[in-house]
Amino acid sequence: MTTVKVGGRLTFDTAAQRLDEMVWPSAGDTLTLDFSGVEAADSAGVSVLLHWLRAAAAKEVTLQLSHMPPGLQQLASVYGLAGLPGFAPAA
Repeated sequence: MTTVKVGGRLTFDTAAQRLDEMVWPSAGDTLTLDFSGVEAADSAGVSVLLHWLRAAAAKEVTLQLSHMPPGLQQLASVYGLAGLPGFAPAA
């Protein structure tokens, strides 16, 4: 299992540059994204998460999320994404 700490801002101003910054593990591995360093997030941050979720599926990597900020969790819920695989915070 690989853990990547996501930090800074996941917002409209940073979303485009954040899309392809992920370093992916090998197919069949698990990647945990630790959001404890995220300072701010908005709906563009949810778009980044969706991109990473699709990329993980395409690369056959299991994506887990941990320490998601409450605001990001609320946005995911509002958009009906909270129940999708990968959006349930890792235990």
